Amino acid sequence: MGYTPVRKCIHIEIRTKFNLIHEKEWIGDTISNICKRYGVSRKTYYKWNNRYKLKGMEGLSNLSTRPHNINYKKITPELEETILDLRLTKRLGCNRIKFRLRKVVGISLSTRTVYKILKRHCLNILKCRAKARRYKRFAMKRPNDMLQMDILGPFYLSNSSQRNYIISCLDDCSRKVASK
Repeated sequence: MGYTPVRKCIHIEIRTKFNLIHEKEWIGDTISNICKRYGVSRKTYYKWNNRYKLKGMEGLSNLSTRPHNINYKKITPELEETILDLRLTKRLGCNRIKFRLRKVVGISLSTRTVYKILKRHCLNILKCRAKARRYKRFAMKRPNDMLQMDILGPFYLSNSSQRNYIISCLDDCSRKVASK
């Protein structure tokens, strides 16, 4: 087992723990000083002391930090069907499915659980349903029916503070310049 930087695990031999607990009786020093000498917190001292009083030497061995019981929320087939239905019909993502389930059905699931269900059914990635856009070209059938105007500017000519604009007109049918 490796040590994690977040939570340091203290692995001290059983004999050292036994000496730590009984050193107060042998020497009569304060618990704080004893704990400082051994490099252990007072909370750990009292924890080991209580274990020793309850179980004897067996209580001083390292205990597993695994949880005693894990309550898994059972995903019923009906709930799984509801999640898949929301994904396929409304095209909702994991977060929105989670909120919809809590609001409508009253069941609170994590986003990760919803994602695992979708991944199990290969629905974690939806194909893009974007349609190819068809651009309708706006054009008149006869020349000089409609003109398009663009105004560019302001432009400043050299040695002048007057604003100048360029106005161009295009015929919509022939796309030729109608004015300059």
